[in-house]
Amino acid sequence: MHDDGLEHRITGFLSSHGAFEDAPVCRAGDVFDEWRIVSFLGRGGSGEIYRAEHVRLGTVVALKILVKDSQSAAQRFATEAKVLSESRCAAFPRFFGDGEANGRLYLAQELLEPLDLPTRGRSVAAFLLKVCEAVGELHRMGFVHRDIKPMNIMRRPVSGEPVLIDLGLLKGRDVHAQGTLASPSIVDGHAVGVGTPGFSAPEQFTGGEVSVAADIHALGAIANACFKGKPPRCWARIIRRATSSIPGQRFPSVAAFARAIRNRHRLAIVGAATLLVGLTLAILSVGLIRWYAQMKTGWQEEVAEMQNRALCES
Repeated sequence: MHDDGLEHRITGFLSSHGAFEDAPVCRAGDVFDEWRIVSFLGRGGSGEIYRAEHVRLGTVVALKILVKDSQSAAQRFATEAKVLSESRCAAFPRFFGDGEANGRLYLAQELLEPLDLPTRGRSVAAFLLKVCEAVGELHRMGFVHRDIKPMNIMRRPVSGEPVLIDLGLLKGRDVHAQGTLASPSIVDGHAVGVGTPGFSAPEQFTGGEVSVAADIHALGAIANACFKGKPPRCWARIIRRATSSIPGQRFPSVAAFARAIRNRHRLAIVGAATLLVGLTLAILSVGLIRWYAQMKTGWQEEVAEMQNRALCES
């Protein structure tokens, strides 16, 4: 069944990924192997997204077609297809197939809906923990995403589960080099900043080493965006650490970031309890000082009185 409302939302969502200066390379009715183009949805940095359906089964998918003619773009496209085909993480789009047809590489994946960021604490936690599953899976597979942002998180139409999309900027990392990238950030032969300002880590634009810490920075920035820059106290410390300008001061892993989210109230309680204990000790200390002062004053007065009596008797 063709959902015009859903297609309109997806088209508007994806259109912001790139300016439509040129006409789409495909038209409705074009066939890529077993997939027939239904309509154009949007354009990314190197590919175009189409609504397509299986010519025999009628299965509806998002068909991503590589339109940028460069070796590095083709390699990134192939890496994205490989990750989606090999991963069983539910926080990635479902993979339906990939290949080459009509002289272009294509990738068929799950058709998703745009997602509005949650704003309430519990919903934000559930949302981020689901995204952390996908990011953690990428890190276990030896990749850094480098472009985690609200635009690259969509939702399943029925369940509403968040799904991390657009793996086009994946970068392999040398797991023996303390999580840093095995090579500098190079795109099409040029050393450039890679990512999205406001969400990507500072080192992605300054020529620094990009590691898993860059993705953690992005997750912290998304958490901050959920609260529109005014996070509750139990979230503020998490966000502050995750988005530190110094990579080494961020959470050491996505698992540690997720653990902090789960324990956010416990940490707040511990902090409040510590403050309460400190205040109690301070009050007790003041009380003891006053008691000692009173005792000392009383003792001194008693001694003075005894001395006066002795003088009088003499």
